Amino acid sequence: MKKVIIIFLVFGFTLNLTAQKRINLDTLNTHVLDAYLDKAVKLKNAGMIATFTGIGIVGAGWLTSAIWMIAYEGDPEYHEGGFVTLYPFLIGVCIGAPTAIVGFIVWSTGRYRKSKAEIAIQKFNIVPENSMTLGLGITFRF
Repeated sequence: MKKVIIIFLVFGFTLNLTAQKRINLDTLNTHVLDAYLDKAVKLKNAGMIATFTGIGIVGAGWLTSAIWMIAYEGDPEYHEGGFVTLYPFLIGVCIGAPTAIVGFIVWSTGRYRKSKAEIAIQKFNIVPENSMTLGLGITFRF
């Protein structure tokens, strides 16, 4: 048993260390930052969709179980199996809860990356000292 736990820990640390890739946003140009920002927005939107889909699956399972409980309340043959009316809710929880949890994590990661990218893009919008600016905010950099 100890060997199995050690193997899981070793593989878990290895996968964790290789999965983290750092991008230094200060070394990127505006085109790459715009692409990074677009990717972060897509990640945030996908996480939002997954979160609300998971919550909807749990809600649909709960609603189906509630309807079944009301519909088969007086039927003794239907209740012989035990908690048959709770099966849709249990399936909804088993599918919807992990989906919502993963969606929330992806949503918060995308939101964090988006804010980091916006801060890095704002650094490019600072007007340098030797620049000539026209009336509407057009800047020429030399």
